[in-house]
Amino acid sequence: MKSTNIFMKGHWEDLIMTTFEIDEAILKPYLPKDTQLDLYNGKTLLSMVAFRFTKVRFFGFNVLMHQNFGQINFRFYVKSKIDNSKGVVFIKEFAPKPLITWVANIFYNEPYHFKNITYNKYLKNKKIALEYNYKTYKTKAKGSVTTHELTSNTLEHFVVARYIAFINNKDNKTLQYKIQHKPWRLYNLENSYYDKELLNLLPKPFKKLKYISTCFVNGSSVAVEKGKIQ
Repeated sequence: MKSTNIFMKGHWEDLIMTTFEIDEAILKPYLPKDTQLDLYNGKTLLSMVAFRFTKVRFFGFNVLMHQNFGQINFRFYVKSKIDNSKGVVFIKEFAPKPLITWVANIFYNEPYHFKNITYNKYLKNKKIALEYNYKTYKTKAKGSVTTHELTSNTLEHFVVARYIAFINNKDNKTLQYKIQHKPWRLYNLENSYYDKELLNLLPKPFKKLKYISTCFVNGSSVAVEKGKIQ
């Protein structure tokens, strides 16, 4: 039976996911009600995710001038105290489209902000390179177009395989958004880079992040469904 709660469809493609270790005390004020931090080998992680957002549809309608653009978001990893489901919480999300930011803030209580995020993509000799930019700062990755599956119980699987976003609604309850997509695969990463100045997009308390790893992910079509309130 087709869900009637899907409000957005599109493609999230060519993701560069840069992950850091962070002091859990910094994240605790951002925990939605009835969630707790989901640790990886005892470590509290936060990721900067840059990606291409294409073929955007809201409630079945194409959104003019919103069909191909870059985004950057910052997220951390949690699980529900109610049903132990695993997901993410967004600290901040940045997009170069005012309509996206307005709708997300007003109707879905998501921490979207308008920033001019741009990107460049290069394909040559079975190599792929992506570069996402804010002002003069960038995050980039290069690899082979050949992809491989995520391996269970690895850091990459922990970071990438997330299908729920937890968000505080305006009634101070926690809403789950279900993110439907086929399992993503990893490009064979050759090298990556990020300007540390991009981390200044985070709130001031977010200092002393320790770099852990970078994943270069192919992405896919997605459907976002308004889920249950816990």
